[in-house]
Amino acid sequence: YTGLKNKTVTEGESVTLECHISGHPPPTVTWYREDYKIESSMDFQITFKAGLARLVIREAFAEDSGRFTCTATNKAGSVSTSSEEVTGEPIPPFFIRKPVQFGPAHFECRLTPIGDPTMVVEWLHDGKPLEAANRLRMINEFGYCSLDYGVAYSRDSGVITCRATNKYGTDHTSATLIVKDEKSLVEESQLPEGRRGLQRIEDYFHSFEIRY
Repeated sequence: YTGLKNKTVTEGESVTLECHISGHPPPTVTWYREDYKIESSMDFQITFKAGLARLVIREAFAEDSGRFTCTATNKAGSVSTSSEEVTGEPIPPFFIRKPVQFGPAHFECRLTPIGDPTMVVEWLHDGKPLEAANRLRMINEFGYCSLDYGVAYSRDSGVITCRATNKYGTDHTSATLIVKDEKSLVEESQLPEGRRGLQRIEDYFHSFEIRY
């Protein structure tokens, strides 16, 4: 049985804890953080193959810090080993994917660290904060940030900025939104043709001579 080693990682990074276990009959392996049993999930991947017990934390955050224990149990008894701490060192926000425009007026970007309770995400138009309203929808979930315009007008054209701030710093990223004036397009493309059609109808009726 080889013990766990202490780990210190940067917040948002993956971390692996592992130890070698042997026994007959093959033991059952259980992982704990402090006194809480860890269940295998997308965030915590647990495996035990060929005598190697492994716990992979997909993304480590400050709240994951603590004592991790691996316990092996069979009919002969049980044995445990612990790591002192897994510390997610706090970092300022960082956009890992710049804003991308999808459709007429939908922007989205990716942000790290994920799960920071001090993180504040804002959307700005030409430097002025935007607020969620009937035609504006904003989402900030698990590092995914998006801004949707239900209806966009020409006055919405400008620089769209997503700004993230936590107690360790700030970061921002921007894209440009251009909304064409639909009214001017209609006047140029449709109304002149309509006037010509009306003129043809008037000319048609004027060509008739009415006799009694």
